[in-house]
Amino acid sequence: MSVQLKPKSDDPNEVNLTTISKNKINRSERVKDDLDQFFLEGNAQQKAVELGMPYINLYGYPIDTDILMKVSKEDVIRSKMGMFSRDGNVCMLTTPEPGHQYQDEVIQLIQKDGFKTKIYLCSSLSFDKLVKTYDYVFATETVDDTINLDLGEDKEALDLKNLKQLLDSTSTSEIIETILRAALQNDASDIHFEPEKTVYNLRLRLDGVLYTFANLPKSSQKTIESRVKVLSGLKLNVDNIPQDGRFSFVHKEKEIDVRVSMLPSNYGYSIVMRLLGTGSVELKLDDMGFENYSKERVQVALSKPQGMILNTGPTGSGKTTTLYAFLNQLNDSQSKIITLEDPIEYKLPGISQTQIDKQGGYTFASGLKSILRQDPDIVMVGEIRDGETADIAVESSLTGHLVLSTLHTNDAAGAITRLMEMGIKGFLLADSLSAIIAQRLVRRICPDCKRVDTLDDRQKEVVKGALSTIDQTSGVNIPHELTFYTSDGCDKCNGLGYKGRIGVYEVLTITNGLRELISNRYPSIVEVRNVAMKEGMLTMLQDGVLKAAKGITDMKELLDNVST
Repeated sequence: MSVQLKPKSDDPNEVNLTTISKNKINRSERVKDDLDQFFLEGNAQQKAVELGMPYINLYGYPIDTDILMKVSKEDVIRSKMGMFSRDGNVCMLTTPEPGHQYQDEVIQLIQKDGFKTKIYLCSSLSFDKLVKTYDYVFATETVDDTINLDLGEDKEALDLKNLKQLLDSTSTSEIIETILRAALQNDASDIHFEPEKTVYNLRLRLDGVLYTFANLPKSSQKTIESRVKVLSGLKLNVDNIPQDGRFSFVHKEKEIDVRVSMLPSNYGYSIVMRLLGTGSVELKLDDMGFENYSKERVQVALSKPQGMILNTGPTGSGKTTTLYAFLNQLNDSQSKIITLEDPIEYKLPGISQTQIDKQGGYTFASGLKSILRQDPDIVMVGEIRDGETADIAVESSLTGHLVLSTLHTNDAAGAITRLMEMGIKGFLLADSLSAIIAQRLVRRICPDCKRVDTLDDRQKEVVKGALSTIDQTSGVNIPHELTFYTSDGCDKCNGLGYKGRIGVYEVLTITNGLRELISNRYPSIVEVRNVAMKEGMLTMLQDGVLKAAKGITDMKELLDNVST
């Protein structure tokens, strides 16, 4: 989009300013606002020096709303003076205009209650922020801090194509419930509120992909921001610094945790709400996408009384869900299982789950040391982030514990070199590691609108290269004729063409060849991968191509998520 500034001139000496993009105009406005604020604050600071007064900038300052309300909003506006904090018996006031009429009345009112006063000079912008804080305080009294989705449930929320119309007919006070209900009923993992100059965008992440489902009126932004702040215990009167919080509620007898992140943008807070506890942890390995050739390897590793099983992949690739499925299978009355997580995403009965607290000094490393004093049989560590945690995890797996954890590497082979970079000796890895699983998530083709697909040249080349490098030791039988599928979208999948996700995996087990390789020297990722493939490991790409040939996903989705 562009804005016409002036007609184009034929004068060759004239600078052409025909159009300026909307983004450049927005950036210019932001720069101008920043310069205006910088100029006003500079002037106020200089004026404070001249008057011999202390100076305060209230942008980013946590205004004490309890002390604020000791003076009414009307008196603050009338006197150009208000309170923003208190230190013991001293009330701190601020004004952009010292000596303004009625200020003595405000000071006497405060001193009458036995308080001393200290007056600061502020800019007009800071004072405006102080006045606006009153509106946030009053909003707190009217904003509901409870969530109940089980009353008045509307079946229309199931159809995301009609979500915009449904929200248009929903009162502002119920809009959060309506959006949460729609997100839960359609298995969304995240809710995004993204402000622009004239609209307020609602986006949902479905099966890992972010979709815009509604452009809410700008007038609903403040109400939604206030409601989210109240629900998640954030400061209502702060609007220019990042804030993080959380809240929980019960829906259909299941506790749902919501992690909230609020980031200030040019047009207000950008809000992301992540829904935790919505997934099922009753999944079997078959349901998650482990085929015979990978499932057998995983089952062998899980059946061992000790050792270490690692799951690798980027954020959002389903690593934690896979580990929860492992824990479900291992969970019996004869084993004590303790987890160390950040955060606890699912509640598992019969398992002791603990939450990382960095500020309290409860880290993965210190927590793992504490867990081992509890006589566990199985330990799940949310993530190995440093050498200390890696060292304790390896030692634990060598002393009679089954250790499950995650690591951030691109593939299974990379986990071995990563651990060696953390200082773990190769011979220790050879003895402690049972299996390394790398994974990605791909969307399932909607079964109601699935159709036969015609591959392009690149896709054909990828299929040929992937299948031709599968070693016979993997035990995979490749069909002579392959048929691939895709989908166009229908009412059952909200017109998206996909419904649900499934994992594509590579399962690296420590075979004799790998044990010899990593015990004697520091191998490269390529060397580890080549030996693993010769001894029966399928790569994620190979596993994905076989799933595509079964009509579970399509080649476009696979290549969008798995590197070649």
